[in-house]
Amino acid sequence: MPANTIPIYPITPHVSSITLLTADTNFKTPATNGKVLVTAGTNGTRIDAVKVRALGTNVATVLRIFWNDGLGVEEANFSLVYEVELTATTVQTSKITGVDTVLLPINYANDGNGVLPPALNAGQKLYVSLGTTVASGYAVTFMGGDY
Repeated sequence: MPANTIPIYPITPHVSSITLLTADTNFKTPATNGKVLVTAGTNGTRIDAVKVRALGTNVATVLRIFWNDGLGVEEANFSLVYEVELTATTVQTSKITGVDTVLLPINYANDGNGVLPPALNAGQKLYVSLGTTVASGYAVTFMGGDY
């Protein structure tokens, strides 16, 4: 049960980040090279956004986001909830070409990016993986708050 319920707002900001380089082509269980992006807190965690940023020159790939029920890494505990194409990136003298990919739980812009669940229950997790191994990697950052 969330700690502050009228109205319900997160109590503690929850920000975490990982770097992905190596492919995990499993569509059911991303436990080989997929990584845990966030584990929900004791009272659950609100999801505000997931931001993906290229860290240099990379070939095109796909980012996969999996929901995990927090009960283990067996296939029955995962669900593939979204895939997003990440275009090839190159390093220039001033900045990396391409744009950040931001995934939102609510589709405010009605542009197809409202793809994530609005919150995770206690112990549930989001895993992320890449479809193709890349040279420089991607920083994947979770932004939200614990209830």
